[in-house]
This record gives sequence, C-alpha cells and structure tokens, in this order.
Amino acid sequence: MNRRIAAVLVLSISLGVLARELDAQQATAVQPPVAPVRPVTDDYFGTKVVDNYRYFENLKDPEVQQWMKAQADYARATLDALPGYGALFKRIDALFTSQPAWVDGVQIVGGHYYSLRTPANAQSPKLYVRDGVKGQDKLLIDPEKTPGNDTSHYSIVDYRPSPDGRCIAYLVAAGGSEEGVLHIRDVKTSQDLPETAERMDITAPYWRPDGRAFFYARGQKLEPGVPAAAKDEGGRVYLHMLGRSFEQDPSILGHGVPGATIEVVTDEYPAVVTAADSRYAIAFVSPGTDPRMRVYAAPIDSIRDGKTPWRAIAASYDDQFIGRDMDNPAIPVIALTGDTLYWLSRKNAPRGEILKLDLSRADSKPVVSVAQGDLPISAVYASRGAIYWRVNDAGAHSIYRLLLKSGARREELKLPYAGDVADVSTDAAGDGVALLVYSWLRSSAYLGIDPATGALGDNGLKPSGPYDHADDLAVDEVKVRSWDGTLVPMSIIHKKGITLDGNNLTMITGYGAYGISMSPFYGLADRSWYERGGVNVFAHVRGGGELGEAWHKAGFQQTKPNTWKDFIACAQYLVDHHYTNPHKLVGHGGSAGGILIGRAIEERPDLFAAAVADVPAADMLRFGTTASGIYNTPEFGSTKSQAGFRALYAMSAYANVKDGVKYPAVLVTTGINDPRVAPWEPAKFAARLQAATASGKPVLLRVDYDAGHGLDATRRQWDLAITDMLAFALWQTGDPDFQPVQR
Repeated sequence: MNRRIAAVLVLSISLGVLARELDAQQATAVQPPVAPVRPVTDDYFGTKVVDNYRYFENLKDPEVQQWMKAQADYARATLDALPGYGALFKRIDALFTSQPAWVDGVQIVGGHYYSLRTPANAQSPKLYVRDGVKGQDKLLIDPEKTPGNDTSHYSIVDYRPSPDGRCIAYLVAAGGSEEGVLHIRDVKTSQDLPETAERMDITAPYWRPDGRAFFYARGQKLEPGVPAAAKDEGGRVYLHMLGRSFEQDPSILGHGVPGATIEVVTDEYPAVVTAADSRYAIAFVSPGTDPRMRVYAAPIDSIRDGKTPWRAIAASYDDQFIGRDMDNPAIPVIALTGDTLYWLSRKNAPRGEILKLDLSRADSKPVVSVAQGDLPISAVYASRGAIYWRVNDAGAHSIYRLLLKSGARREELKLPYAGDVADVSTDAAGDGVALLVYSWLRSSAYLGIDPATGALGDNGLKPSGPYDHADDLAVDEVKVRSWDGTLVPMSIIHKKGITLDGNNLTMITGYGAYGISMSPFYGLADRSWYERGGVNVFAHVRGGGELGEAWHKAGFQQTKPNTWKDFIACAQYLVDHHYTNPHKLVGHGGSAGGILIGRAIEERPDLFAAAVADVPAADMLRFGTTASGIYNTPEFGSTKSQAGFRALYAMSAYANVKDGVKYPAVLVTTGINDPRVAPWEPAKFAARLQAATASGKPVLLRVDYDAGHGLDATRRQWDLAITDMLAFALWQTGDPDFQPVQR
C-alpha cells in the first residue's frame, strides 16, 4: 500500500474516533455533574435550617473531590469553547505585557528603595533594591527559582529589610495558600541563612534597630483532629536572634505566655512592631476584624520574654478607640518616630483625630496633633521630619502633611491629577517618601514629594507604558437614593460620548465589608471591556469605609442587609437612567462581597443577566467553623446568639437559595488553597444554585488548583481569571462573538 494513502487512511480513522469521542463528551457534558443531596438539619433557636451539602465540608472526601474536579473541567471546557475566548485572552495578555514592569510594595530604608517588581516576561513579583530613588534596580530575591516550584507557584507574601540593609526577612507561600515560610536573606552573599520557620503570620517580622534580631508572630501547630477554626488560636509573638534556631525563641506576647504582663485570650491576635529610628517597640492586641485595639509600649532593650514591663497606651478596646486603616484593617494605624508615638483615635472624634505621646516621659499624656475634620482620616505615617495622613472622600484618598518643626501647619499635598493615595512609604532615617497613587483613568504610579515645597511628581519607581492614560474614558460620580432614602455614592466609568439608550454592556461591582473602600483603580485588562463598549460601575455601598466608621457600621451584622439593598438600588439606577437594561447588566462581588452579590441576585433575580461571585463567603451560617471564622466574628457575628444567628441567616447566600426561581447565569470561583474562604463554601453555593434555578441559564464552578484567595496569583492566572469573567459576561449579555456554536 502507498505510504501516503496509508497515512491518510490512518488519519481518517483517527479523526473519526476523535469525532465520536468528542460527540460522546458533548452528550455527557450538556450539564455539569449533579451533587447528591444529603440533608442535614440544624436547629438555631427554634428555626430549622436544612443544609443539603454538609458533606462538602470534608474536602478530603474522594466523592467531593471528584465532583469538584468534574465541575472545574466542565467550566473550563465551556468557557474555552466560546468562539471569542482565544482572541480575548490574547488581548488581555498583550495589555498586561505592554507594561514594562508592575511595581508594588515599596519600602524605603536608609535611602535604599526596595520594591516588588513584576517584569513583563515574569509570572510573579521579584524583590529588587536601588540605591536612592534614581538608582539602578538590583535583583535580590526571585520566588520563581524556589526549589520544588514545578507543580505550584511561589510568591513573596511580605518582606522587611533590616535597618542596616544587611539582611531581609521575607515570607514565601506556595499556590496562593498564604501559608508563609520565613526566610532570611544575607544581602552580601545573596544566600539565605539556614534557619527558617513555618506557620507564619502573613506580616513580615519587625527588626530591632541593631539589625541582629526581630519580632515575629507565629500560629500554633495544629495536631491531628484539631478543628480548622483553631488555626489562629494561640498565636504568639516571639523574639528571634540571627543564627539561633526558631524553636529556641522566647515567647514575648500571646495566649498562655508564662508570666505575661499582658493578658491575651484565644480569640485575640498579638503583634509587636518597631521603627528603625526608635528605641521603643509597640505591642498590639486585636479581636479579629474589630477595628479597635489594645496598645502598649516598652523600651526595646527591656523586651526579653513575657514579663516585659509594658506601658499601656490603650488598656481596653474603648480606651482611645485606636483604629486601623479602614482600607486594610490588618495594618495598625500607628506612626512611631524617635520617642514619639502618633495614632489615629476615634474615641472622641468619629471621623478620627491624630494623637501623639512622648514615650520617654512616664507622666506624659496624649495630645491632639491633628484635629478631626469634615472627612474621615484613614491612616497615619511618619518619616524623620514629618507625619502624613490620608483623608477619605467616598473612597478617594487625599494626602496631608505636618512638618515636625516649630510653627509648622498642616498642608494638603496636591496630586497632579484626580486620584487616590492608596499607600505611603516613608524612610525613618531620612526624608524619602513614595506615594502609591491609583486613579479611575490612569495606571498606578509612585509619586515622590519635594521635602521643601511639598510638590508631588512621578519619581520613576514604576516605568510608564503605552496604555497608562485612558484619555478616551470619562467618570460619572453620582449619588443613588437607596431603599431607606440614604444616598449611596457610585462611580461609573465609560467611553467618552456614550449614548444613554439603555443598551450598554455594564458590569457593576460592590463589596461593603470591614470598612474597606472601593477606591479608584484602573486595570489595563479593563481596556478589553471598554473596547467592546463596556461600562464599569463601582457601588460604594454601606459596610465599606467610604464615608467613615459610621458607614461601615451601617452595613455590619444586624444592619448587613443595607449592603445588598444599596447594591440593588445602584443597579436599578443604571437601568432607570438608561445606562443599561437587565439583559445587559452583570453583577460582580468577591470574598465578603459574595454576600452582596449572592443576596442581590436572590432578592432581584430579574435585574441581572449574569453574576460573578469570586471566592464568595457564601455559607455564613457555617463560616464560623472555618480557619478564618473566629477572626471574622467581630464583623459578621456568631450563631451562638439568637441575634447573631438571625443576622448570619439573613446574609447567607447559600441558605437563601429558593427552588424554582429563575436565577441569572452565575460564575462561581474558588481556589483550592484558599485560607480565607474555605473552597467548600463556593462549592456548596454552586451546587445549590444548579439544583434550584429554573431559568435554564448556566451555573459554573471555576476551580483553580494552584490558587488561594487570589492575592498571590501569577500573571497568567490573572490573565485567565479576567478572561473567564469577561468572556462569561459577554456570552450571557449576547455579544455575538461569544455565543456557542450550535451543532
């Protein structure tokens, strides 16, 4: 037989077999796999609640694993098969790689500028340093070269250089797990010291000024059979001397520390921080996500063990009401420089005032350094010669400065364009300051400050790219009247000259928890949405921090329904004012925003064509049993009280799914290593929606097996996640390029 004919015949047979296999796969993949219903009934204060998928909570169960893997495969195949998917992915990837480097996490120590930089061809941020703001970047640590990363990616979770620049303490986690492993890099030799530690807090250690020791927080080792909810119980702060085994380190602060002068109970979280130019250390004790803290100070030289003679700055949670950064509640709002401590207090000032205390004098009393203003203060920072603070106006932060010299007055530092000061990096040993600034219409940038004039300008820490300025876009800032008459701020970003004909593709995003603001942000991948005529909307709902702590508490525990009701009002506004219509509107929320999006589509399923729930906190009645549950009790409440149960029941998207309702199409996502929202929460929500919906629209469960909560994703993971979300939205809102081919 002729070899060419034989080859063609073999190929034809192979293609025939492949075609039959594909037909069989399509026949069996018309719907995702159905999860068996095995109801468990709980009685909460006389109210019986049925949980059909309680068995999902055992993620080691082979049946659960098989179901989740089949769901993941089905979602992957469904999205990949959309005709426009490939072109959209290439466009998003090209937008990301058009930026020479992404820069974040800047720290300034002794005139050296450290930064986490992701070059265009890299997958994860690498740690660099430059000598002076105009110096050349030198690579210090590359997590992509971590041994064993052939099956999982590694990310730098946090880092802190020693004051003398000789060493860097840094945390590396695998697969987005946030399970930090502490390493110490010798900068001179470019090698790590032999000692390492696991079970680390996600915040890098704080060095003593001598650079030979540091304070670090570490969780307890969980023995087999210990519930996940105990993960953060019993955490302690330790003192580590370089060259010593971590197992020899003495306990400084925490639950059960022998002879401790500060009592810490199991659901409280301790920390100790320092400043390079100060001889004092500051100790914190906080009850999870409650913004209040107990605060203490002690000379660093006196800290040897738990018997340290700490001086109480705020001995109770109500004493001074020392708050935390409302946009990142994990960061204490304390500024330490020399012998002076500055902090943000809300005890006598609901919008915040900045107090100061001379730690060198035992008889000193707090003095007001910055009085309360019309807008809430959200953070305070210190350099050698000044303090800086951020002021929040509906999520957009301005920056102020007070020089630490006699007769100096507070001054607002004017941004060169409309933007949001997301963070401030200062140098304890000098005048160097870098402001991380975001905008609705510009890529992120780092701005420097002229110490003499206060003028702001780009300091060159982040290189510019071709799409940094969105000159073709406009922003509409509006106020929406919610269900009870409250005016809710909303930001609408769209192409200039948009026609308000009620037919624009629109995505509305909300969060509303922990006092975190939906602040201005322009992502390059968003261009792929705007290029298709898309409108991006951000609803500043109650529960966030856009208008201060009162705004937070108005969407908190028993008042939580305001969060999703505000979101619904904002979505309705877009329809009533002809930006879009329900067939073109997509709702989006993630993490604690899963409460918002889940409850919004349950109360108004007719208002949305589709919804995206990213790593959603969906089963709030069982959230307290997870590793992060106790930490979140101050924010959401507990089923241990009747009032707490009622609040959690009302906000639980999983518990409020109703059979026979025509729900919109829903894309639910999770990362299998998620330490914040257990993967079984999104899985249970997806299974319940698939079983209940009567609309015939898809409910997809997207599972990433090399990811957690999304904070440490690689660039490719971001490419895929954003492409999946936008492709799903375009499919469900009728974009002709994303409609499946009918066979």
